[in-house]
Amino acid sequence: MPDIKPLVSVIIVTYNRKDDTVECIDSVLKSTYKPIEIIVVDNASSDGTTEELESRYGKKIKLIRSYRNLYAGGGRNFGARNASGEYLLFVDSDNIVDRDMIKNMIEVEVRNRYLNIGISGPFTYYKSDPKRLCWTNNRMSLSTSITLFEGSGEIDQGQYDNFELIKVHHIPNVFMVPKKIFKEVGGIDKDYVMHYEESDLAEKIKKRCFIVALFPQAKVWHNVPLGRQEGHKSFKGENPSMVYYVSRNRIVFMRKNSGGVRLFVFLVLFNNIFLLYNLGILLLNGKFSLMALALKGYFDGLFMSLGKDNQ
Repeated sequence: MPDIKPLVSVIIVTYNRKDDTVECIDSVLKSTYKPIEIIVVDNASSDGTTEELESRYGKKIKLIRSYRNLYAGGGRNFGARNASGEYLLFVDSDNIVDRDMIKNMIEVEVRNRYLNIGISGPFTYYKSDPKRLCWTNNRMSLSTSITLFEGSGEIDQGQYDNFELIKVHHIPNVFMVPKKIFKEVGGIDKDYVMHYEESDLAEKIKKRCFIVALFPQAKVWHNVPLGRQEGHKSFKGENPSMVYYVSRNRIVFMRKNSGGVRLFVFLVLFNNIFLLYNLGILLLNGKFSLMALALKGYFDGLFMSLGKDNQ
């Protein structure tokens, strides 16, 4: 490591996750890497999150309260605009980071500068089963939009100890981007609001000849149910916003990042298969009122005007 270490801005966006956010911040404060700054964006929580964080942490964190819900993408952009670090480390509020996670990530970044790493992330484990991995690799098709997550549910028995990094297509949940690159690509695209915004960010960065990489020696524990990982969420209608944005943003993502024959194949074939599948899942689960929401997302995705990349 160089004598002068880069400042890392840890950006945590939260909405009505007071207890999770406290656990997340506490874990970041235990980090062995310094210097860091912790920026928390409270997306208009109604559960007393802001008051609890002000009382508990004071000036240890930079707390920014939005008076409306900016969702994940908007909240991250808001946090980035208030960050001073050379690196932006985005951490979803339902995570606990290993005390050496940031140190390990920066060390790998510095050793591998020649690889042009644009986005990096840690290995993600289940909080309820700390040795079980959420995933180890992913591959996304720009013809079908299907993402395959490899290693889901795998037990870490040291099989990745000799890997310094693994190239992947995108990184959800916890990821780090040099601030310069984040600004160059316009931050997270506001068209998405939530869902697919991380994949889109990765595509924008890869188009500039940077790579996306996981660092197996950096670790984080995600507070989600066993058997569920990012990018593999159920479509059972428990979250109406997710029903709409999953339907809409799959199409938005493909319109922005695919093209030509690949986009044509997706729109004519796979997009309609996904629509029928999602409607079938809602029907089987008795979520009749949400079927209209899924259809609205489908048509909005096809016909909405797409803005330019922006912060």
